[in-house]
Amino acid sequence: MENNNKCIFPPCPKCDKGYLLPFSFKEDVFEKWKCSNPECGYVMHKK
Repeated sequence: MENNNKCIFPPCPKCDKGYLLPFSFKEDVFEKWKCSNPECGYVMHKK
């Protein structure tokens, strides 16, 4: 992944091609983070 520092979100630790974006459904907005790469689908839970 190119490191252009234009994205404020952290890079995905699984695929290193997408970014972890806050994903929420009836929960705390920053409880789940989902990779922006549709081929990856990695989800990280904040605990």
